[in-house]
Amino acid sequence: MDERSDNELVIASCQGDRTAYAVLVRRHYNQTFLICLGVLGHVHDAEDAAQDAMIKGFQQICQLRTGSRYGAWVGAIARNLSVNLLRKRKMTERALGAEESSRRHEGRPPRDDVRQAVARLPWDLRLPLVMYYFDGQNVKTVAEKLEISTSGVYQKLKAAIKELHEMLTTQGDMP
Repeated sequence: MDERSDNELVIASCQGDRTAYAVLVRRHYNQTFLICLGVLGHVHDAEDAAQDAMIKGFQQICQLRTGSRYGAWVGAIARNLSVNLLRKRKMTERALGAEESSRRHEGRPPRDDVRQAVARLPWDLRLPLVMYYFDGQNVKTVAEKLEISTSGVYQKLKAAIKELHEMLTTQGDMP
């Protein structure tokens, strides 16, 4: 693997070195994907959004002032793209109506109760939960990547767990 720092890779990318950007993608794709998954709740949607974030990052790499912050920067791009996708999806579902929307989702494979409950969490609770419990990141890392305090991460994790508990213990509430 390339030993250059993110900052060196960003500079090289701005100078036209496509292999430098490929190294950045390999280094940061998994985290970018997890951010998208945390917001969107579906693997396929998250893969598409993560790829879009990496492409947008490539297109705008020279706008990044501090190359060492590439991971947080592309993570913010991924989060924004994912939130925008959710907004578009909600507007589309409202326009199509609930009946048509349910017909479009019938072909999806069934998921277990926990996955369904996690997917139903608001994205601001789902994202730290996925990063901490599913990706195994520590609270400090989650806080840095989401640009919130460590106590904010703990509060969001506590709220997410409380909501998950309520969803999983309430009978007949799962879609």
